[in-house]
Amino acid sequence: MEEKKTFYVTISRQFGSGGAEIGSKLATKLGIRCYDKSITEMTSAVTGVSKKTVISSEEQVANAFWYSGFLGGDSATYDKVNGAHEEVIKKLAQKGSCVFIGRCASHVLKDKENVIKVFICAPIEIRRKRVSEGYKITPVEAGKLIAKNDKARSAYYKKYTKEQWGKPENYDLIINTKIGVKKATAIIADYVKEIMK
Repeated sequence: MEEKKTFYVTISRQFGSGGAEIGSKLATKLGIRCYDKSITEMTSAVTGVSKKTVISSEEQVANAFWYSGFLGGDSATYDKVNGAHEEVIKKLAQKGSCVFIGRCASHVLKDKENVIKVFICAPIEIRRKRVSEGYKITPVEAGKLIAKNDKARSAYYKKYTKEQWGKPENYDLIINTKIGVKKATAIIADYVKEIMK
């Protein structure tokens, strides 16, 4: 009997595009684990740094990305949090096939085989509606939150990968979720299965 290959699906996504939901559904569909916010708790366990400190550091990082774009702030804090996330991602990857959402996982796993890099996007109207309903804020407030988060993700990605976030050449598959979360998940699952044949 042929042994199944280990593979990793890394998901980068625009804020409000449904990427986290797709990642979770994709993992279920493929019968593998999905890691997203749980990485924060694992970072604490692996490094011995308290969960509260890790969360606090992540918040400081996010605020710095939003408001200073790395022009100011405590860059040692960002580097410490990022380094811990990298360590956790590598340890989790050793356990077998999985889906990673965000945190530059495609870059962290760049030396591994069978890393499938996915970028998820959506029209601004769909993103605004999703964020507005999810956070119970007005569409105008949602638009501002989207702009801040996308800027933060772009800056984070650039700092730790030296590459451009969202650039087509950096991904194997780009999915626009205007087709819906269910269909997008099915397309990615089919793509992964085809690649891993």
